[in-house]
Amino acid sequence: MIDRMSLSNSEILGLISKCREMKDVVKKSSALQCINQLLPPESRVKLPSLITNDGIDNLLSWIEVKISPPIYGLTTP
Repeated sequence: MIDRMSLSNSEILGLISKCREMKDVVKKSSALQCINQLLPPESRVKLPSLITNDGIDNLLSWIEVKISPPIYGLTTP
């Protein structure tokens, strides 16, 4: 298992990108579980026992938003 302290958010984002490329839903689900465990407890998502490929992608997107640095200059006046 990978230690959370040894991975930066950019490395976790790389794992998310690799997970999105997986075709096998079982492997993709396992990768999502590993990624989720790398997150700090307050950022982890509750994973359903049954999940579709689209559901995994939605959760990966949610995780990306949570750990990505804010993008400045995109606010509307």
